[in-house]
Amino acid sequence: MVSFTLHSAIFSALLAVAAITTFTAAAPVAFSNQTSSRLDACGRLGQKNGVDVKYKDVAACYRAIPFDRFAADTTISTVHDLFRDYYVFTDKALAPRLPKPFTSESVDILKQLQTIGLRKYKSDYQFHTDVRYAIDTLRDGHASYDVNCYTNYAFQQHLSLYAPVKKGVQTVRVFTDYKERGYEDCIVDKIDGQPALDHIRQWATKRVTCSHDVNTRLNCALSRQGYYAEDSAFIDEPGEFSVRAYLPDKRYIDYELRCSNKKSSSRPIRLREEWVVFPQSKIQFEDVESYVANVCLSQGGAAPSSAVHGQARPHLRKSAPLIKKRDLLHAYDTVETLVPVQKFDDAEKLVAGNATIFYRLKSQPDVGVMVVHTLDANFDEVDTILEGLTAFHSHNVTKVLVDLQGNGGGILSLSSDLTQMLFPNNNTLDASFEVDMRAPETVQRLSALGFNSPYGANYDARAYHDLQVEGAPQYENNDLFMKPVNITRNGRTNQYSERTVLYSTPLSTETLTAVAAFPWTGRRENIRILTDGRCASACGMTAYFWTKVYGIEAYSIGGTKGEDLSMFSFAGASVSTLSDLQDTYSLLKMESPLKEMAYKNQVRFAWLELYGKNRTVPLEYDAELYRPNHRLDYTQRNARSREVMWRQVAGASWK
Repeated sequence: MVSFTLHSAIFSALLAVAAITTFTAAAPVAFSNQTSSRLDACGRLGQKNGVDVKYKDVAACYRAIPFDRFAADTTISTVHDLFRDYYVFTDKALAPRLPKPFTSESVDILKQLQTIGLRKYKSDYQFHTDVRYAIDTLRDGHASYDVNCYTNYAFQQHLSLYAPVKKGVQTVRVFTDYKERGYEDCIVDKIDGQPALDHIRQWATKRVTCSHDVNTRLNCALSRQGYYAEDSAFIDEPGEFSVRAYLPDKRYIDYELRCSNKKSSSRPIRLREEWVVFPQSKIQFEDVESYVANVCLSQGGAAPSSAVHGQARPHLRKSAPLIKKRDLLHAYDTVETLVPVQKFDDAEKLVAGNATIFYRLKSQPDVGVMVVHTLDANFDEVDTILEGLTAFHSHNVTKVLVDLQGNGGGILSLSSDLTQMLFPNNNTLDASFEVDMRAPETVQRLSALGFNSPYGANYDARAYHDLQVEGAPQYENNDLFMKPVNITRNGRTNQYSERTVLYSTPLSTETLTAVAAFPWTGRRENIRILTDGRCASACGMTAYFWTKVYGIEAYSIGGTKGEDLSMFSFAGASVSTLSDLQDTYSLLKMESPLKEMAYKNQVRFAWLELYGKNRTVPLEYDAELYRPNHRLDYTQRNARSREVMWRQVAGASWK
């Protein structure tokens, strides 16, 4: 077995094959007396017990699973009806072409699913892959299709890549060489025979789902410096091009490198890098039949854990992390971490919480940096934010740079609180969004039982506020759902609720009094935003308010040189799952119109659409609102250090 040296970069442990934990269970599987050569494809994979698994082992097992027409028909029926009646953007996605900075084409998700349902499949793996690809074309981080059956193994390359600009030229370079061969910052001229940047852009255009903007998708595909909250450290993060939660198309990637630090720099270095494979569960199996029974089917076991909002960062582990969702890589298991603390010579750390961390620039001491790396935090994070802002004030900070890079979103109320702490409400609806939902007959029937019920969840009208009444009180009846309006979008007419509002509770008087004393409060000229476009869901809502309502200038970094790059990736904070919806039906003792799917799954969808102030296009598709004031390119220096970025933005903003 090949052994790689562990070092400080995130996911370096993924390359340390010798360090993989051998998975065990309370009662180990007793394999039959068959020899290895007589086992079927999944039997040979299972016999490895998680050790030294190769791409070909996983591919053979996945492709050996028999296609079940009945299960496939049930799957298509359920997913189709879910996206027809509950997914809020089904009609809006039909837009023939979205304006810049978006690059997505028209998507008829219902037609795609119907077409898949009519195909004659022999491969179960291909069927579920096609369903996933169809949902992926929506480019909505709140919409996805995942089944345990084909996410049981993760895949990583030895090289992670980035695309800095040097002397006006953008090239793909090696960000991290996990085998420590000295390839960092070597130029990658070709990938699989194509010019490297073209290859990755094409792959991101086709396979990455984090945004309607292909340049944000490029940022999601490539490596960067990310924040690791457990150790309050900025560390290297491989992008989605280098870490996959689904079986890649082939077992290797070919690279052609050009390295100035090598004696043979005049000659290209050609590498064929095979995928390193890591089990994502401890479930044991001994053949195709037991793999399907134990890993795939809904009976027994747990479904995939709900993915955190947006593009969550992976955690560094000594043993293989458990990647449960493509594009939203989230590792868990209690094992020791190896995280280096990146030391900032020019940034003094003042306060750190679960979602925010506060620095003061030494070279520009009137500038404070508030890093908001997530909004998925407890309600007491507001106290930490106030503590951090107070620390800024006590250190004579008068200008604030808010770093939103890589923020996957989170809790709506924290987004509202954060907005109000910089721009306090004048009235109770200032930090609130107007919204609507799909309201066909299926939703109307569900809402009738959900009204004023502890189990009504998203379909209880009392959770919303009536904009048709002065003061926007909570609904006291079910008119929101029972009196829908017809809206025609892109030639398709459907029923939607009337406009309502996501109400945000105003901050306390004590907090408002405290923030009023700060020199940046309510002053857009004293605040800037830095983003790489990977600012999702509740983060996107925050970025919208700050930039388009209150006029803060934003800097977006990365993407393709000379092209637009969005400030945020998607908005909404309205993600739900098929499982959540089925639970709502069950708790209300109502028969669901959606059939139960055979495979353990995580099917996510957006059920609520938001609108900008006085806008008619849902925020998810309102491309004009995604444009930043300023664009920055990655360089070999700033891509590896947030501190360099902060000085760059501060210097351009407040000379």
